Parts: sequence; structure tokens; C-alpha cells
Amino acid sequence: MSYTKIQEKVEKHWGVRIAKSTVGYYKRQKPRIKPMHLEAISQEDWHWLQGLFSADGSKIVSKDKYGKHYVVRISLDKKHDYAVAEKCIRIIRGIGLTPSVFSEGNCIRVKISSKLLFNALSKVPIKSDITPAFVAGAIDGDGWTDKGAIQFGQSHVPELFDTIADFFMKIGMPVATWTQKGTPKYRRMYIPFSVIKSADVLPHSVRAQGIINNLDIILPLVE
Repeated sequence: MSYTKIQEKVEKHWGVRIAKSTVGYYKRQKPRIKPMHLEAISQEDWHWLQGLFSADGSKIVSKDKYGKHYVVRISLDKKHDYAVAEKCIRIIRGIGLTPSVFSEGNCIRVKISSKLLFNALSKVPIKSDITPAFVAGAIDGDGWTDKGAIQFGQSHVPELFDTIADFFMKIGMPVATWTQKGTPKYRRMYIPFSVIKSADVLPHSVRAQGIINNLDIILPLVE
């Protein structure tokens, strides 16, 4: 609403004429938060994004003369993660937000400025909320194909590794895990394609679908 309209409404309802400078001051005190429409996408897409963020996301709060900025970033491999980045961007746009895409060396960065999204995403997964789509997002972020299977490696978020291993264990499909020699914090797991398919992860995983279609995802997103 314009300053003049606000002046008129205040005067009409309370009989007080306020200055435009006063209106301007109070308008600036109220942060403008861009809405996020989760109902516009499927629950599976939202869970996939949560898994991807847990694997490859980060959050930062920056400040400047305009106030605080709540920034979410997804960092992907420029050489291999073109299709993953495309799905991420599609989902972000689907919930009504506008992502920015940057090419930095070998990395694709998808950046979103949104307090609501910032607060909705977490690096540490909640085990009770883990779904096949969440697992798909995580392996799309920190996984790679290996002769018809998926390998998944993680060191920064041990809870994520444990959560995915537990997911397969609980449905009766335990997967092989090991700690890479010389790097005690870096663990890997080997997930056969048959397990990916039987656990209903396949329909949501870009990387696993690349196996079934015999595709190598190597196209750069940003020239």
C-alpha cells in the first residue's frame, strides 16, 4: 500500500494524521518475507530437497545496510551433477522462490535467499522423517555410480551416513559400509542397484535413473 493510502486509512480509523516519514519508518521495521508454497510441490520432491541439502547444502546469515539475509546454498559438481542441479532448481522455483546459479571452478552453486527455506532445512536429518525420496536426494548429492551400483561417501555429517544405513537396515536390505583407509572420519557405503530399486529410491534418484538409462551426467549447467 502507498504511503498516502496508509495515511488516509489511519486518519479514517483513528482520526490522526501522521507524517509520511513516520509511515516510512514503521514500514521499514517490518521485514518482508517472501512466501514459500510447499503445497505447490509433491511431498516426495520436498523430501528429496531435504536429503540433497543434508548432503550438499549450507546456510549462512549475512548482514549489510539493508538488514539480514538468510541464504541457502547447494554446491554440486559442475562436471557430473547437471541433472541434479536441474531438479533442484525446478523444485525451488516450484515453491515460489527464485534461485541464482553460479559457476565457480568445478562447482555449480545454487543460491536461494529465503528465511523460510533457511529455517525449514537442516543438515542433520530427523530419522523419523526419512523416506525413500530423502535417501534419493542424499545419494544424488554425495553419491556416485559404480558399475551399476551407487556408492555414497560422507564425513562432515556422520548422522546422515548413519541414517541412510539404518534406512536400508530397517527394511531388511542392509548395505556394505566401511571407513576409508587413512581417513577415519570418511565412510562409504555400497548400494546395489537391486536394493535402490526394491527400496523405492529409484523413482526419485537422478543418479540411479542415470544407471538404468545408461547415461553419464556430464553436461555443464553454466558455460
